Amino acid sequence: MKNYFLSVIILFEVLLVQAQSFPEVQQFQLPNKLKVYVIPYGEIPTTEVTLFINCGQKNEIPGQQFYSEIVANCLNLGSEKYDRTQLQDELFKLGTGISASSNENYTTVSARFLNENLEQGFDLFSSVIMKPLFPDEELKQYISQTVDFNNLNKMDIGNLASVFSNLSVYGINNPLGRYFYKDQLIKITPVILKDFYSFNYTPGNSRLVICGKTDLASAKLLAEKYFTSWTAPYGEVNGVNFSIDPIKKVEIGFINRSGATQASLQWNKIGPQPLTKDADIFRVANNVFNQVLFKEIREKGGKTYGIRSSYDPGSGSSVFSITTQVRSEEVENTMVLFDQTLKHFFENGINREQFSKAIKSMEKSIVGMDDPSSWAQFFNPILYPNIDARKNIINQINLITLDDVNKIIKKYYTTDSYKLIIAGREDVIAPLIPQWNTLKKYSSNDILGL
Repeated sequence: MKNYFLSVIILFEVLLVQAQSFPEVQQFQLPNKLKVYVIPYGEIPTTEVTLFINCGQKNEIPGQQFYSEIVANCLNLGSEKYDRTQLQDELFKLGTGISASSNENYTTVSARFLNENLEQGFDLFSSVIMKPLFPDEELKQYISQTVDFNNLNKMDIGNLASVFSNLSVYGINNPLGRYFYKDQLIKITPVILKDFYSFNYTPGNSRLVICGKTDLASAKLLAEKYFTSWTAPYGEVNGVNFSIDPIKKVEIGFINRSGATQASLQWNKIGPQPLTKDADIFRVANNVFNQVLFKEIREKGGKTYGIRSSYDPGSGSSVFSITTQVRSEEVENTMVLFDQTLKHFFENGINREQFSKAIKSMEKSIVGMDDPSSWAQFFNPILYPNIDARKNIINQINLITLDDVNKIIKKYYTTDSYKLIIAGREDVIAPLIPQWNTLKKYSSNDILGL
């Protein structure tokens, strides 16, 4: 009887997933080549407006480190129509704000407005997109804070391990491997940022998503009214590709953090190319690998409070990283336990129960979306230009087999190739690691290319 009820529950969950209805996505293009996507969703009279710009760290040439992040943050410093104080006052009256962020691959600018304020919201939102100010004093203050917060000599050991992992994996000649340095940032002027903005923030290089309790006709009128006048000397979509050298052996690097009470470890491996069939299968494998890591290294080994394997296809990179923090005295023991865990996962793969749970988890993460911002991100047109294929994601997930996943594990979870970066206190950790003399020791000069 117990098995009967379990079967009924599983059948109900499968039918629920299969019955998932995706919001209808309608699209049109303005004369200036800005593509607009309208997603009617929900019953609450609010609308999320999101602009995705095909500009991120990947677009930063040498000497432009952090430009994409700084430009995104400067959007809240005002526009030609509304200075910073006016902008913040108007947004405050509407009970909202404009958020902007940039990652390796793209930039996102978004705001949510009550429908009764939507036109005023479009006015404010479009003004910071099309005519942003880069006020000199505010810019200097922001850069000073950025330099201080991201100082390598003060940085959190987790961030420090991440910075030098990027350098180790991508190299100084790759935009994802470079990091800013003080002398470079303090030379930034409004004119320099304006040039970077003008080259990358263009209608043809952006996608506007309007999601909420709205309709195509209303959204189209607002988009045409407030964005048709957006012009730029550069109108095409950025085409940036970066190669990653293969990782063919185990390499360990170390960066010293004086006074650190713990150590941060980041293992970096090459996974599948993003947005491929292998990538979808790999996400299932990595879902289980996360659980295995936590069980073996946290629960059984007691080495850490948490450990995580991260793979983000949206970054545009095929690298996946395993991160954790441990007491300095446990660094070498954690390295040994990680190798054992990886070896066991590679050799044994996953079983049917683990596979089923991972598939259900992925499905529920989609079925459970109940927010306009989640749907806007889900349909991100910079990442997923084929909207129909994106709506078919659950069917694609259900086509994955246990055999597919175990083959992927054999392909990507190999035990003889990774780059590990350790950040911590050298005088404590060095005597504990037998292979210390063979480790690559990094310093801030490596980031500067000196």
